[in-house]
Amino acid sequence: MVRKVGTSRIVREIGRGGMGVVYEAFQEGLERPVAVKALDQKLVRSSEVVERFRREGRAYAQLRHEAIVAVHDLVEKDDQLYLVTDLVDGADLARVLAQGGALPADCVAVIGARLAEALDYVHWSGLLHRDVKPANVMISRLGEVKLMDFGIAKGAEDPSLTRVGMLVGSPSYMAPEVLAGDEGGPAADVWALGVTLYELVCGEKPFRGANADELFRLVRRGRFRRVRSLAPGCPARVAAAIERCLARTPERRWKSAGALARHLDAFAAKKLARLHPRARLVALLANRGFATEEVALSRMDVATLNATRLADEKGTATVAEFPVRRRRRATALQAALALAAAAAVWLAPLTLP
Repeated sequence: MVRKVGTSRIVREIGRGGMGVVYEAFQEGLERPVAVKALDQKLVRSSEVVERFRREGRAYAQLRHEAIVAVHDLVEKDDQLYLVTDLVDGADLARVLAQGGALPADCVAVIGARLAEALDYVHWSGLLHRDVKPANVMISRLGEVKLMDFGIAKGAEDPSLTRVGMLVGSPSYMAPEVLAGDEGGPAADVWALGVTLYELVCGEKPFRGANADELFRLVRRGRFRRVRSLAPGCPARVAAAIERCLARTPERRWKSAGALARHLDAFAAKKLARLHPRARLVALLANRGFATEEVALSRMDVATLNATRLADEKGTATVAEFPVRRRRRATALQAALALAAAAAVWLAPLTLP
């Protein structure tokens, strides 16, 4: 194992994937934890992949957004390429899904809004992500949503990816136009985000095939089960937003990722009026074992955490009801009953014998 990359001292290996090995490291001088991603040796042999890695790594290093994992350095050492990025202390959405199934719709709205906002910024910068999926989204123990692993170093050696000419990405999340050979644009990222949100709220992907050919055929046809048929507790507003992302033609999808972000933000703001969106995600991580209860209680009270537990632990798509809303309903009901009783007393003398 390499011991040092640039100014970053390797601490330990924390993961492996299609891109290669990921290490936790400590960046000396700046004295901060970082992640170091080593490009897989098989990919290093491809001059095409290496050049794309260099070119796009430099481009994405210019991005600065709170919902995007920042790239700090690109290092070439001993015929090996390394990418130094933020280290996110939390869990990716693929792990969160595996731990408890579908997420409550309020969590999906918060996550979707942040991802859509990040993609809107990426597109405004003249770039594309090209590999939006649950495994490439981190939720930190502070409730931050972080988009990572742009499609900059993918190759045929990765069994989770496909490559036909210059077709790069994860098949289940590829838009119909990309599968048809088009280079794809911002609308393809919106499609991939739609597949991701569908999977989060329903617990399964909208398109599933026994092999790549069957999967591609289903995606091109654009037919899938409606969100509320799988997640009846999902509010119609959220379900419709997700399904619009999955329109077969780009023109029928959201006009921009930013428009989707604003739509989901409006829903989340109304639903979580008394709870910060990040606190809701901290509760999700705590309820599924990715953060301690102590961490969660530093962001909310016990009653609120308990109110989220049923939805989060059982993977239901039903939006959690928070105590403040129950109290509001109870107060309204009590007022209505009191008014009815007063009216009955007032009308009593007018009642005929």
